[in-house]
Amino acid sequence: MKNSFRLNALSLLVMLAAISACKTSKAPGQAPKELEKESVIGVSYQNLAFPYVAALQKACQNQAQKLGVKLIETDACNDTNKELENVERMLGQKVDCLAFEAASLDASVASIEAANRAGIPVVQFNGKANGGDYVTFVGSNQIESGELLGSWLADFYKNSGKDKLRGIYLRGVPGQVTDIARNDGFKNKLKNNGLIEKVQLIEQYADYDRGKGQSVTESILSKDKNFDFIIANNDDMILGALQAVNQAGLTGKLALVGVDGLPETLEAIKSGQIAATVFQDPEAQGAGGIQACVDHLKGIKLEKQILIPFRLVSRENVDQFIEIAKRVYVK
Repeated sequence: MKNSFRLNALSLLVMLAAISACKTSKAPGQAPKELEKESVIGVSYQNLAFPYVAALQKACQNQAQKLGVKLIETDACNDTNKELENVERMLGQKVDCLAFEAASLDASVASIEAANRAGIPVVQFNGKANGGDYVTFVGSNQIESGELLGSWLADFYKNSGKDKLRGIYLRGVPGQVTDIARNDGFKNKLKNNGLIEKVQLIEQYADYDRGKGQSVTESILSKDKNFDFIIANNDDMILGALQAVNQAGLTGKLALVGVDGLPETLEAIKSGQIAATVFQDPEAQGAGGIQACVDHLKGIKLEKQILIPFRLVSRENVDQFIEIAKRVYVK
């Protein structure tokens, strides 16, 4: 276990080194400038009620402390009107850079444009809006997470021995940037594998919420228990679905898969209650977002996007991800 911790700590260093590898100095032969004062970075989070976003916050705070910069943090609570109000308030507090996790593909553009008008640079991280001027995006390609869900289902279908499968698909928040991307990746992968006619999906939104994941699944299972799998666009919903499955007397009869790599999900994979999850790294995304802000303020030019890959977690490789989760998820 000790060796696993070192490997994962090294993994973060490698990812941050990858960010550095994407940089070029402001001018040939010119070293990055030193900051003349304590920099203030405004951070807009999508919704801190989500455990993954809370882990992002911890990673941002840890990196800010390491770099000696001050954070002003706000929570949009998945409300783009509140998001804009928060951003405008931070701009009034004269932040030097805005680290922005978009709550919506389109509606969040207004917040970025507000920063543009104020002349404040924007670094997007984790959630990416469709417009406005920004320095770089640090995060993962959310379409990739949906594609990994689709790849898992393609393998599950192949190994099932059945001609057709039936499953429940729990979506997040309607119109929310991450949910749209994950759905697109998932459906495209099913189409590319010729599974559109082979897999019947009962699809409902559960707002990324564990309680709603449970209640929506309970409602579906109360009418029909003939399902092979449940896939959810985040781990909170799949953990709620697990409770519904157990209460319906279907323990071990459906394969469950989520996205994020929450500690509880990883432990459930280890014990065999959940089949898999798609791990995204809040440590690398949060630290990378703050690092990108500081690098930009130092005059370092960054690539337009710095991508951190998703990884599929199963019982075979779960231990290494448990160690990462222990460091960043707040109990």
